[in-house]
Amino acid sequence: MSCEPGLSPPPDVEPGFGGTVYFERASWPPADSLYNLWIFASQVYPLDSVKIFAGLFSTPPTIFLYPGFTASLPFFVDSLSYAFNLPAATYQYVGVLQQFREEISVRSLRVVGVHGAGTNPSQPLEVRVDDFQFVQGVNIRVNFHKLPPQPF
Repeated sequence: MSCEPGLSPPPDVEPGFGGTVYFERASWPPADSLYNLWIFASQVYPLDSVKIFAGLFSTPPTIFLYPGFTASLPFFVDSLSYAFNLPAATYQYVGVLQQFREEISVRSLRVVGVHGAGTNPSQPLEVRVDDFQFVQGVNIRVNFHKLPPQPF
């Protein structure tokens, strides 16, 4: 006779998502307009300028940056794979954010790529991350000459 498993430790999986960012080869802007590039995950959409800084600096935050506020994705690459560990939640807006001026303000940021639905890649597609789940295949395409609609 056997019993259902009782209490067992949770799976050893840190929640988050990952995928590949594809950069349109001939679309990179001049180096002097590349201060930082981040993958962002926002639990709120649509965004406005007030929600961006509130989401980044609130406790707990509702907007997360990868690889982190003090680091950047590499420049002038064709693609890069990433693994973004973050709290379990539904992320309504996932994409790539460019800082194109030295100062950090809403006027120095723009969205350059969005994780979107197949026929309309500029329309955000939400990513749901459950406890002990790592979601694969959250791919983002970036074309610096064809920006998605800006949320702010």
